[in-house]
Amino acid sequence: MILEITEISKNFGGLAALSDLSFQVEPGTILGLIGPNGAGKTTLFNVVSGFFSPTFGKVFFNGEDITGLRPDQIAKKGLVRTFQAIQLFKHQTVLENVIIAHHLRVKAHFWELLLNNTRTKSDEANARKSSLEILEYMDLIGLKDERAQNLPHGHQRALGVAIAMAAQPRLLLLDEPLTGMNPEEARRFIELIRGLRDRGITLMVVEHDMKAIMGLSQRIVVLNFGRKIAEGTPREIQRNPQVIEAYLGSEGLT
Repeated sequence: MILEITEISKNFGGLAALSDLSFQVEPGTILGLIGPNGAGKTTLFNVVSGFFSPTFGKVFFNGEDITGLRPDQIAKKGLVRTFQAIQLFKHQTVLENVIIAHHLRVKAHFWELLLNNTRTKSDEANARKSSLEILEYMDLIGLKDERAQNLPHGHQRALGVAIAMAAQPRLLLLDEPLTGMNPEEARRFIELIRGLRDRGITLMVVEHDMKAIMGLSQRIVVLNFGRKIAEGTPREIQRNPQVIEAYLGSEGLT
């Protein structure tokens, strides 16, 4: 398994945001993580990616215990996440955003950048080449010289994933990637997500668009009030009485 969540609990004061949560993610798959608002989905992403430490339990990535490591340490191992709020360098161009992400990954020393030595020149050339390849794949190459703040919402979402790809993820956590997209943008983005899986990247996706998550995922984990109430194939989840009850009064499962 590429990811193992083992008996994870997370408390904030007297509030249990996650309770005794366990599941596994197989490499080369897309796992959907769903649940009503406040179910604990983003909290779990924060625990897995190192932004929160669990109160109890362990997180294993490729068999290694990564519980309590810093987000940058976890990202260097190949576990990378995106955020609900798009994290961009909005005054920089699309290409510059991805190049900067490469430099943050390798943490080039500030004084080396100033001195512009041979190693730095080589790193810059490699970062630019890789960035252009990522933008080509994400269908953003035609916008490489556009400032990020000027992009339509769907393209900003795509750029956020391009930035995450600069970290060379083996497992990518996507937090509500389709939020705010129109149907055509969402359709194209779903194809991009499938393409990432086909390129060997495992994905865990939080998404409220039930039609999209059912079509994308090989397996789905359902949270409610911080607890896992169901796990299975999309077909099994759609027929699960506890899941149907949890979604009554919300958008439903169709």
